[in-house]
Amino acid sequence: MDVDENKHSGGEEPLNNTITTLQRALRSSNVEDAKKLAVKKEKAKNNDHFGVLVSPKNFKSLSEQKPHFRTKKLIKINHKDARFKLYFFSINSIDIQNQLITGIYYDISDGKWKKDIYPYPNFLYRRGGVSKKYKRRYRSFVHQCKKKDTCFLNPSSLGNWEVYNYFNRVGSLKKYLQETILYKEPDDLFNMLEKHRIVYLKGLTGRKAKNVTRIEQTSDQRYRYRYYNASAKKVQTITFNKQEEMLPFISNFYKGKQFMIQKAIDLLEINNRRIDLRAELQRTSTGSISICGISARLGRPKSPVTTHADAINMDGLFKFLKLSPAEEAKLVIKMENFLYKVYRETENKYGTFAEMGIDFALDQDLNIKFIECNSQSAKVSLYKAHGDKALEQSLINVLLYAKSIQREKRAKMKKAN
Repeated sequence: MDVDENKHSGGEEPLNNTITTLQRALRSSNVEDAKKLAVKKEKAKNNDHFGVLVSPKNFKSLSEQKPHFRTKKLIKINHKDARFKLYFFSINSIDIQNQLITGIYYDISDGKWKKDIYPYPNFLYRRGGVSKKYKRRYRSFVHQCKKKDTCFLNPSSLGNWEVYNYFNRVGSLKKYLQETILYKEPDDLFNMLEKHRIVYLKGLTGRKAKNVTRIEQTSDQRYRYRYYNASAKKVQTITFNKQEEMLPFISNFYKGKQFMIQKAIDLLEINNRRIDLRAELQRTSTGSISICGISARLGRPKSPVTTHADAINMDGLFKFLKLSPAEEAKLVIKMENFLYKVYRETENKYGTFAEMGIDFALDQDLNIKFIECNSQSAKVSLYKAHGDKALEQSLINVLLYAKSIQREKRAKMKKAN
């Protein structure tokens, strides 16, 4: 699932009453000037333009001088450690025809966010999703970027169903999976409930667990249906006496979109709060994979998901589990081996990632169970469980990994000349 625990904030509607620098140029007699500017920047850039794709809502916030604190950290770290020409843009600030971008950058000299015209980036870092309305534009943009040899730092979204099907064909990962099927008709759901008693319904894609519900068949043959209502910020529980009563509610919840049915994991719990784990992994400046932090997320009481929850580090979880030092060390090795396998196998299918968030769980017997991968993690749990330094290190890793690729490209260009 993608974005994030706060992976993609806001909708994809056009910016209200915002006319970008690029649009002004193209609507006047300055078209040629805009093109000349782009050519000049192309010649001078030397592989150093780092573009961050954000949602239109976040783009608007930047133009209003209201950056998120993680954005401010990225700016600070880039200025100190990487020195890329860093700019932020949204899908509707791209001019596909002229292959130019109206981006927003932070002017350190006077502490303000300003707009400028940029060439397509050498490095693309996706931090915001693209709505269905803009999918065609995004595909054209990606196609043009590939022709320019842009490096995609998180090259693909990671859909739940597609990833599950792929992992199910990888021998070393099958043991970490829960039985999962695609819903096609009501019997699919009720057969899975009969077989497992508790199942989760999950959208094929999604963010912030918005498309996740939990259904339990009770001992008196009723159905307890739970989901987290993000707008009301509370867990909703509905009990249905008959199958026929529940089906219209499910249909309305998913609004015609496809969803999966998955056997529930017998999750660890603390005081009625379910626990799962989020690991943040990045490639370092040497290209090796590094685990920046593993966080245990505690859901709200009775909530089917742990998003919008508290997070603790592994020391806190181990204290609860009351494991011996030898048992802790053995479990850590098992988790690390699992995470490296997931990272590498995901890359085998989708390409190299500068970073990845991996959700997994420990069941009551401390067996590892895979949940999903995230290509645009907001690192909320990492920050909650491990603090400011861990968050900064995760951003440093991404920038320095891009820096190492930049050096390689420059060396090849120098050799070719």
